[in-house]
Amino acid sequence: MEMSSHAEKVEFSFPEDAGPKPAVWTPEQEEFVKQFPHICKDCKWMKPVIPNTKFPPADLIGYCKIIHWPFYWCVSKYTIVKSCKWFEKR
Repeated sequence: MEMSSHAEKVEFSFPEDAGPKPAVWTPEQEEFVKQFPHICKDCKWMKPVIPNTKFPPADLIGYCKIIHWPFYWCVSKYTIVKSCKWFEKR
C-alpha cells in the first residue's frame, strides 16, 4: 500500500477569521472587574461574567479568550493573575 503518496495530496485549511475575538464588555461588567487585582482586567482577551448571575460558579469573574482556545481558561477571584505572557492591553 502506498499510504504516503495519498497523504501528500491531503490539504487542510484554517479559515482566516477563525480563532478568538476580543470580548465586548457592558458597563456592568467593567465595574464588576475593577474590584479585582488581576492583570486580566486590563487585557483585551478577558471576558467577564455578567454580575449577579446564578451561573457560572460564584468564584468565577471571567474567562480568558486566548488561553486554551476554544475552551476558555477560567479566571477565579481566589487565584490572582499578576502577569501573563498573552496579555494585550485593551
